[in-house]
Amino acid sequence: MKEFIRALRFLCILIIFLPGCISQQKNEDDTNDEPVSNREKYLDWFKDAKFGMFIHWGPYSQLAGEWKGKKVPVGENAEWIMKKLEIPVDEYRKIAKTMNPVVFDAQEWVQLAKLTGMKYIVITAKHHDGFAMYHSKVSPYNIVDWTQYKRDPLKELSKACEEAGIKFCFYYSHREDWEHPGGYGNDWDYDNDWGQNLFHPAKFRKYLDEKAKPQIKELLTDYGPVGLVWFDRGMYTREQGLEFVRFVNELQPTTLINGRVGHYNKEFIGDYQSTSDNGMPPGGLEEYWETPQTLNETWGYSKFDTLWKSPEEVIRRLAEVVSRGGNYLLNIGPKGNGEIPDITINIFSKVGQWMNRNSESIYGTTANPFGELPWGYCTVKENKLYLLIRNWPKDNKLVLSGLKNPVLKAYPLNNKSKILNVLQDGEETYITIPSIAFDDPVSVIVLEVKGQPEVLPQHVKQDESGRIKLDYLTANTLGKAKTRFNRKGGFHISKWTNPDDAVEWFINIDKPGNFEIYIDYSAKKEWKGKGFEVTIGEYNLTSSVIPTGEIFDYKKFPLGYIKLAEPGKYTLTIKPSEQSDDFLMYLKSLTLDPVEEIKDEGWGVD
Repeated sequence: MKEFIRALRFLCILIIFLPGCISQQKNEDDTNDEPVSNREKYLDWFKDAKFGMFIHWGPYSQLAGEWKGKKVPVGENAEWIMKKLEIPVDEYRKIAKTMNPVVFDAQEWVQLAKLTGMKYIVITAKHHDGFAMYHSKVSPYNIVDWTQYKRDPLKELSKACEEAGIKFCFYYSHREDWEHPGGYGNDWDYDNDWGQNLFHPAKFRKYLDEKAKPQIKELLTDYGPVGLVWFDRGMYTREQGLEFVRFVNELQPTTLINGRVGHYNKEFIGDYQSTSDNGMPPGGLEEYWETPQTLNETWGYSKFDTLWKSPEEVIRRLAEVVSRGGNYLLNIGPKGNGEIPDITINIFSKVGQWMNRNSESIYGTTANPFGELPWGYCTVKENKLYLLIRNWPKDNKLVLSGLKNPVLKAYPLNNKSKILNVLQDGEETYITIPSIAFDDPVSVIVLEVKGQPEVLPQHVKQDESGRIKLDYLTANTLGKAKTRFNRKGGFHISKWTNPDDAVEWFINIDKPGNFEIYIDYSAKKEWKGKGFEVTIGEYNLTSSVIPTGEIFDYKKFPLGYIKLAEPGKYTLTIKPSEQSDDFLMYLKSLTLDPVEEIKDEGWGVD
């Protein structure tokens, strides 16, 4: 009987929601996201800012990682304590009622960010626990109506940010909500089975319509200009993510939206990409990105977590992230009473001192054009290269390979009158530096060059076995082709729709011979038969796409054999054979494996 009722219930759900699912199918499969993401002009402030403060603060901060003698282990997220310890909603509501952050001072928080060199603040307006840290009219479950505090911290922060010239932004958990019966995640209080994509859609729709969207509207209506909305945990469908994108765009068109607004396993639809928590891409992304990282192991305050990053580590991470083309969003977890731990203030103070001396090498810069540098990092602004030295060379010489521009002068950023000796010999540039580092933990040298800096392309070398792997990191993209990131798909190349959208690699062959070429990609069934061309040396090879299954399910295919008889430099190019309305494929890599002999001259994967 129970099985019959369950089947009947599921059938009713399908009857109610199948028409909507069908009408959404085109949007779900539409991976050409230009109409959503073509908002480059709004990213200017974000690209210049580079450094932001993330704040996780809520009732979980009251608990500080412990409830009724049970602890959230260090290394796990203290702000998840309600779910990890399965605290009943009624119990958690009582905890929330005791929140009284009498120590909170918006001016002090904003000044801490400003003195550290941070240009924007992102604070949790509502985390997964469902509690609003602002005066929400949508639900009484908020810090003003639910507690004795009776003040709106976000209103005060918004005002303090405006006065200090800091961008005010907020985090909002749009899918996850453990307090609302229709929100995702609470299966210990509510009769919810979250194991399938189509689970209680009526409940979830009710949550979106009566809580999530109305609260987003409040935050974008009553708190002045908002720099960005930081969504978290994705959505079940791409269309649901797009719904929130359109909603935010209608309310405040200039407000940015992070990449976690949509389904994690679908195409990116925000204004910029969010890496995984504490993620650090090795570089090479051509769409703007941000990494959220935390100052210790957890995000919300935990009295047990003492694994703090040193000021030196924070500075190095900032330099590394910016040199790779991204923003560094560094999280703090205030205590439940609104106090920022002293150790956080001490760390930020030392970071701020370094930023005060060296911020010119951070703000408004673009990524390192040289690839990995053994001594540190590089950023670029106008005709200046900023060389951020992490490991001081023992021979007192910095070496840059591939700089095409004549060097006009070089000097330490903190002592511009001290001119350094520079020698340019062919593709190599040598800068003689002092014997002792002049700043800690990263010293900055400025290289002024004639014109906009230009760098010779990197050549991919064979490994010891003679093999060559070509991926996004060393790719040179042309036209609309882009190197990208996705939670499921990882780093890949896509957005190519016609023969002008090509990808090329420059290869250095010092072990010539026979090679078998493999291609590793993902392709939907709709892309079956799309033609593509691979060109290298005297070979001009054609093939066509084979579907691989679900989006970002990669498979490796042999393309065939080539013979590169002479050592030297080669260019390998891959591009679509013809115009299309959709992407060619999601390309992971191409590899050239050395083989003893060519077994088959054919190039057939058609």
